[in-house]
Amino acid sequence: MSTKDVILVMIMNLAFGATFISAKVGVTEFPAFMFTTIRFLIVAIVLIPFLKIHKGQMMNIFIISTLGGGLHFGFFYLALDSSKYVSSVAIVLQLGIPISTILSVIFLKEIIRWRRVLGILLSFAGVITLMFEPTIFSDLDGVYFSLLAATAMSISMIFMKKLKNIKAFDLQAWLAFASTIMLGIISLTFETDHYNIIINASYIAWGAVIFTSLIATGVGHATFYYLITRYDVSKITPLTLLVPIFAIINSLIISHFEIFDGFSESINIKIILGASMTLIGVGIVMVREKSADISPRL
Repeated sequence: MSTKDVILVMIMNLAFGATFISAKVGVTEFPAFMFTTIRFLIVAIVLIPFLKIHKGQMMNIFIISTLGGGLHFGFFYLALDSSKYVSSVAIVLQLGIPISTILSVIFLKEIIRWRRVLGILLSFAGVITLMFEPTIFSDLDGVYFSLLAATAMSISMIFMKKLKNIKAFDLQAWLAFASTIMLGIISLTFETDHYNIIINASYIAWGAVIFTSLIATGVGHATFYYLITRYDVSKITPLTLLVPIFAIINSLIISHFEIFDGFSESINIKIILGASMTLIGVGIVMVREKSADISPRL
C-alpha cells in the first residue's frame, strides 16, 4: 500500500470515528430512520451533478445502494439509538470484517496470504477482547442492529468489486438518491410527528446531521470506495478496525468533559488490551505486500 493510501486510510478512520459521535448526538432528537433520510437527502442534493446512468451496471448499483446504503445505515442508526454505549455499536460492527473476508474468498476467489491472515486474526482477536467488556451485554438491541448493519455492508462490498470505471462520487450519488427514497418511505410509515421534530430540533442536532452528511460521505465513504476499487476486499476491510478505537476515544473524551448529553463511556484494561491488539493487527495488514500478493487490478 502506497504512502498516500496509508494516509487516506487514517483520514477515513478518523472521519468514521467522528461520525459515530455526531450520529449519536443526532438520534437523541431525530428518530433513527428520519435522521438517516435527512442525512442522505443532503448528500443527494450536493451530488446531483454526479448522478449518471452507467449502462450494464445499474443493477449492481441498485443492490449496493439498498444494502450498503439504506439497510446498512438504517440499522446502524437504530443501533446507536438503542444503545447506551457507543462502544457497543462500534465494536460489533467490526464483525463485518470476517463476514466480508469469507465472502470475498468464496465469491471473488481472493487469495489471503499468511501475513494478511495474521493481521486479520490479531485484529479480530482484539475486537473479541473488547466484546468481553460487560457493557456489550447491556446493549443487546444495539448488538442485534449492529450485526444486521455489518452483514448488509459486507454483502454490498462483494457487488462493489463488480463495478467498472465508476468514480466514488458517482456511486455515492446513486446510493444517496436511492437511500433517501427507501428510508423516507420507512420513516413515514413507522415514525411519527415529523413536522414537530424538524421545527423543534436544536442547532446541535442539525449540526450533527450536516456533519454526518458531509464528513461521513464526503470524506469517509468516498475514501473507502476509492480504496476498495484499488485493493482486495480482504485487505481493506481489516483497516477499518481503527474506527471503533477512534469512536471509543472520542466518546470517552466527551463523557469525561460532559460535552454532550447521553454519553457515559468508561475505560478499563480490557478496552486498552483489545485496542492495542487491534492496532498491531492493522499495522501488520498495512505493511507493503510482496509483488506476488498484490491484486492484478493495481
